[in-house]
Amino acid sequence: MARRGYVQLVNGFYDNDKIRDLVRMGHADSVGIFCMALSLCGDRLTDGFISRRALLSNIGATPEQVRALVDEGMFEEVDEGWLIHDYTKHNRTKEQVLHARADAKERKSKSRGHATVTSMSQRDIAVTSGQTPEHQNELSKDNSTPPTPSKPDFDGLLDSLERIYPTNRFDGKTSQARMQLEIEWPKIVKAAGEADPCEFLEAKTRAYVGATEERFVKTFSRFIGGELYARNWEKPKPETPSPRQQPVKSRSQQNLEANMAKTWQYMTEEERARYSQGGFNAQQG
Repeated sequence: MARRGYVQLVNGFYDNDKIRDLVRMGHADSVGIFCMALSLCGDRLTDGFISRRALLSNIGATPEQVRALVDEGMFEEVDEGWLIHDYTKHNRTKEQVLHARADAKERKSKSRGHATVTSMSQRDIAVTSGQTPEHQNELSKDNSTPPTPSKPDFDGLLDSLERIYPTNRFDGKTSQARMQLEIEWPKIVKAAGEADPCEFLEAKTRAYVGATEERFVKTFSRFIGGELYARNWEKPKPETPSPRQQPVKSRSQQNLEANMAKTWQYMTEEERARYSQGGFNAQQG
């Protein structure tokens, strides 16, 4: 397999003051994240830029590891991600790499008997502009390009969602939850279909909170991570109380009523009148 490229790591890297500070403060794992970030930037020709998405999903960095690198000045926070400090000072830029590839391709073409540069094939011309299929794959992975066609104002969106969510369950503004929202955004856009994804997520969040008893509402990060926004949420309807049943009569009560009904059949009108007025023992007026 052809060698794709490299980034530079000086022999004294281990003895650098910043590296020693990270190790001394218990952030040796951040050193590994930095090396992986160097490799990714060199592979994808990003001139030292690494997006939030790439740092979380491709490298697996945690917010704490990133913060340690920022505090040491090894990462510089910019829109949509970070820049590796002085990357282009110590490594070849994308323009330099593509130019070197074009020169190598031209020399190879001439060695095969091509008389002039104008006789280069369309593929060779594409190499000069960095548009071969292989280079197109690399450029399509360039982290300066937003991962989806719909890149919302996440800060404004989270402000709106915070007003919907129970206060003690909303963790959407933590760095981990914020990065998770950005990672999940392509799925949210797909779930929204033709609808505006921001309005879709707000509506789904409102429906979920409205349909769930507050003490059972999951944190916002779990709402996003569990793709609960993809479900249909309806507030449960109150149960209709069943008709009140008459108490069951005891056997003795049933016998008494049956005997009274039988006795009533054999009473005279005078006896019935006396019974209705207070029983057989009632005094006649």
